[in-house]
Amino acid sequence: MARNLKPLTSHKSSLLDERVSDVASKIDKALEAIIEKQSASAQLKQAMEYAALNGGKRFRPLLMRASGDLFDIPFDTLLPASVAVELIHAYSLVHDDLPAMDNADTRRGKPSCWCQFDEATAILVGDGLLTLAFEVISSSSLPPSIALELVTKLAKASGPNGMVAGQMLDMNQDHHDDVSLITALQRLKTGELIAFCCEAGAIIGSADPFVKKQLKDVGYKIGLIYQMVDDLLDKKGDANTLGKPSQHDSNKITLVDKMGEGQTLQKIENLKEEIFLALKPFGSKADLFREIIMWSIERKS
Repeated sequence: MARNLKPLTSHKSSLLDERVSDVASKIDKALEAIIEKQSASAQLKQAMEYAALNGGKRFRPLLMRASGDLFDIPFDTLLPASVAVELIHAYSLVHDDLPAMDNADTRRGKPSCWCQFDEATAILVGDGLLTLAFEVISSSSLPPSIALELVTKLAKASGPNGMVAGQMLDMNQDHHDDVSLITALQRLKTGELIAFCCEAGAIIGSADPFVKKQLKDVGYKIGLIYQMVDDLLDKKGDANTLGKPSQHDSNKITLVDKMGEGQTLQKIENLKEEIFLALKPFGSKADLFREIIMWSIERKS
């Protein structure tokens, strides 16, 4: 019998707070340095910084750090891949907000990139951030074989077999009215990039294929949890807390629409238990992973 679930509440953890602060600081410094050294025009660099350094949660690099912890990999070793993921995530948000896509005026409490600058600049910002991501990994000091695997898997997660495919499906939702299709959409749009982050530690740690696949599956489940919580917040949250208009996606069919709030919360709980079971063999090395899962479930924005 399904047990009653408590409403989503803020999760407090000193371990998580410490890691969030450290990861965010290192990512922000690295992004600022990388963008600053580009030979682009001052306007393009300013717009790229606006998009990439806009107070995001750095959730994906945090997951990469958690993945690295499983294999005792220092975050500095993970930094090139972490920065690359944030560059791609930032590009996707800039393009998602464009009038031809989601037509969003605000992002994280500030004007969207296209509103702050203009549409053409925003398109070029996205192009620049995306391509820069692969330069960051390929020019890093990682062993060539590992860099190649990271670039290949990140490209697949981000492109027409991953995030881009999901975005295209999201724009054509007329027939996406059943749970399996919506889940597939979210797996592509949100889950692929998150799954890459969870697998990255295993790639850099030269783990065996089974472990890589196991952590990638954990990432898919985290991505689904994250999206379902987003959908719950979009329906019930307030714009000041979210940093963007609530119910902005009211024209799109979500898992919450199909399953209802109660079943969605139960699905989140089931996925959490599956993830914790998969992480059990890693013992205390997976503590950061567990804290991130709880925060993902209980966040308010």
